[in-house]
Amino acid sequence: MIIPLYNTEKYIGACLASVLSQTHTNLEVIVVDDGSTDGGAAIAEGIADERIRVDRGPNRGVSAARNRGLDLARGEIVAFLDADDIWYPDKLSEQISVLQSDRDVVAVGAVFHYLSRDGRRHLSQVGQDARDADARERMQRGQLMPFPPSSLIARTDRVRDAGGFDESIPPVADLDLMARLALAGSVATVMRPLGGYRLHSSAMTVRQPAEMMTLARFVEKRATARLEGRPAPDLESFVSAYRPTKAQRRRDGAQQRFRDAGMLAMEGRYVRATTLCALALAARPWYTMRRIAAHLSVRRASSAVAHGAS
Repeated sequence: MIIPLYNTEKYIGACLASVLSQTHTNLEVIVVDDGSTDGGAAIAEGIADERIRVDRGPNRGVSAARNRGLDLARGEIVAFLDADDIWYPDKLSEQISVLQSDRDVVAVGAVFHYLSRDGRRHLSQVGQDARDADARERMQRGQLMPFPPSSLIARTDRVRDAGGFDESIPPVADLDLMARLALAGSVATVMRPLGGYRLHSSAMTVRQPAEMMTLARFVEKRATARLEGRPAPDLESFVSAYRPTKAQRRRDGAQQRFRDAGMLAMEGRYVRATTLCALALAARPWYTMRRIAAHLSVRRASSAVAHGAS
């Protein structure tokens, strides 16, 4: 498994503890230090477990760090985990069982809990079923990342064959990789929470919303062209020519307000969160209702799985 590390000293200890507590114990843990200036790499190196190795290098970005880990990986299955997220103990064992039960499955994700900065578990969850026909087409067209990157495991050779992570588009490289993996085979989701995805103000999705919107549309254009056998646009030409339509700006604003509402709700600021959610609903009713419905669907599916297990 691969953990890119950049100035996350306060989280790496909990992250690695969650990895080492997995019920699946046959692990190769590759921590790729991406030019950190804090003590995170030293913390990882100080853990007395021979399964962990730390690779230090200059700062080149999260996609380059993941690709470096992919170059070093020796296992048939590779997993990715951001240094500020955590896994629950049965995470790998459940996903590996899905991957090994069907040769057509190339990648498996999972529902994750949203975590606040201090790591407290919340009722909010993220992730959706990736196996229905609509989800698969949306993935192939670069329109859907159905679960957090930290939940992803995949067949190592399929990730390498797909080209790994595109280092020119780090904010959406996971979306881009998923589009290529979905062309190679089936993608599945374990529909119960198997980890925690930490939300905080330094997260890339919070810091770079406008850039992410532009690059996400580039991924969609390129993936759709690939799927339909047309020439794909190059990044520089697309970005220089891209001008969002009025409808896209309205949708982007609604998406940002919905995301901000979720962040505020996580912090217990429900009045402001409700206001932003109402603004998102007014701007893009169908989009916002679909997001709310997807959230409730995940909650129901996760509760049903948990009830069945008990």
